[in-house]
Amino acid sequence: MKKIHCININFFFIIIYLVKCQSNISQFKIKVFNKTNVIENDLFSSFNNDKFIAKKNVILGIIQNYPIIKVLPFFNSIIYCNFTNCDIVMFVRNVSPNLINYLKSIGVIVYQISNTYNNIRRPNHIRWKMFKNFLEENKNRYNLVFSVDVRDSFFQKDVFINYSNYSSILGITLEDGTLNEKTNKNNIIKLVGIEKHNKIKNERIICMGTVLGTSREFLEFANIMWEKLKLYNYPNSDQGLANFLFYHDKIMNNSLVINDNNGPIMTIGLSKVENIFLDYKGNILNYNGEIASVIHQYDRKTEIKMKIINKFGKQFPKIKNKVIIHLRNIYDKRI
Repeated sequence: MKKIHCININFFFIIIYLVKCQSNISQFKIKVFNKTNVIENDLFSSFNNDKFIAKKNVILGIIQNYPIIKVLPFFNSIIYCNFTNCDIVMFVRNVSPNLINYLKSIGVIVYQISNTYNNIRRPNHIRWKMFKNFLEENKNRYNLVFSVDVRDSFFQKDVFINYSNYSSILGITLEDGTLNEKTNKNNIIKLVGIEKHNKIKNERIICMGTVLGTSREFLEFANIMWEKLKLYNYPNSDQGLANFLFYHDKIMNNSLVINDNNGPIMTIGLSKVENIFLDYKGNILNYNGEIASVIHQYDRKTEIKMKIINKFGKQFPKIKNKVIIHLRNIYDKRI
């Protein structure tokens, strides 16, 4: 046993010595002590590349038929939060050249949705195909993936910090309402009929506007959603289908982490205004009294909407001497 132990120690010091020859020892610390943030099999290949490469996180979204003014709060809030080690990837359709130029000017990776998918008009359907394709092409590039509705969401903090310790997760958020709510009820009944809806009607609504997962689990979910959308030939919002799959078919149970508005992501469309509180700086607090990382459906509360538009919707926030978004310019298909 002692002999084996000595071999391990010597091997470890050899690695330490080699790493000290690199210019950035701190990246080695990330690779050894924070495995969830790196490519697990990259230890020796990175010596060959003369550098260590930690995995990034990525924010994914769809922009369809929106003018610049509609997406300013979303992107300005990302700039304000000073995300690091994060790619921002947007799939666009029917948007102006000015919007595309704006996105590229702030470092967003932009993909034009192919005309091949013109028959799939709903953005909350086509997104699962786009996300699936993108993650399949970038399997080893990202640790955490966050898909989010662009028009009605904004950031107050780096959302990935809350999930950085998970090695396997699909994180979803509950709304303040049940599946007996009119829109969700109708969607599910059109999908599977009233009898199956009645079995899950008292469950809380799972929101599809914000989904966060480790890359493998998110890709698995995107595959399921795309295949089921094709199978059911479903004409309505993907949220009805997703709720049925989670509650009836019990998909992704082994990696599912469920939060409500006590957690880092708040979905406030069905929330009572008297349950929404701000701190002295104007940050929206979750139900535990902590600053929420992401606020979704803010535009359904008039007072909050006006606050956000005044803060993020008119001009870029002034941040001095900060790198805003770190990106790799390696995407052949981007525009």
